[in-house]
Amino acid sequence: MDSTGTECNRRDFLAYSAAGTAVGALSTLATAKAGRTDAGAERGGERPGCLFFDVNETLLDLGAMRASVAQALGGRAELLPLWFATMLQYSLVATVGGRYDDFGRIGAAALRMVASNHGIELSEQAAINSMAPIRTLPAHPDVEPALKKLRDAGFRMVTLTNSSNAGVEAQLRHAGLTDYFKDRLSIEDVGLYKPHTHVYRWAARRVGVAPGGYS
Repeated sequence: MDSTGTECNRRDFLAYSAAGTAVGALSTLATAKAGRTDAGAERGGERPGCLFFDVNETLLDLGAMRASVAQALGGRAELLPLWFATMLQYSLVATVGGRYDDFGRIGAAALRMVASNHGIELSEQAAINSMAPIRTLPAHPDVEPALKKLRDAGFRMVTLTNSSNAGVEAQLRHAGLTDYFKDRLSIEDVGLYKPHTHVYRWAARRVGVAPGGYS
């Protein structure tokens, strides 16, 4: 995510991401605003009240989970984009329909759906197991140095993720990133998935900043 509360996915993950390096972009944004560029001057030189970060693939490298899911699909890595798109589709359907369910359960169900449609036998437990690496992902190599620079510059940082509270806690602890963030926010607490606008407004209220990202 960027500092305005909009999501910024890192790298080209399964054909659903923004171009460039999110952490590097945030570092540039932070430096620019701290330096009172023309854009910053128009807002009175204000710095962002809080920087919101997505977690999966923005901070953490999903390579291990991609490999595990591809293996569950009989080694057919070309089906990964379809699985990811299906998972996103049904998380949004759940949000619109007011029927929240855990992102992991949606992911496993979407995986079984894709497998079934391509003649691949996959049990519910096998689908769940294939997604287990998501809790033990490493950070991208450039993430911790960038976060340290932002922290040393006095920026307040928070994560906001579609993962569960327990899931993101385990992820950040394993990756050694916990201490960089003032809070960990999960859509589990609001029962709606990103990119529903209510999620971002809720997150802004939780950390005490205006929806535009400024305190």
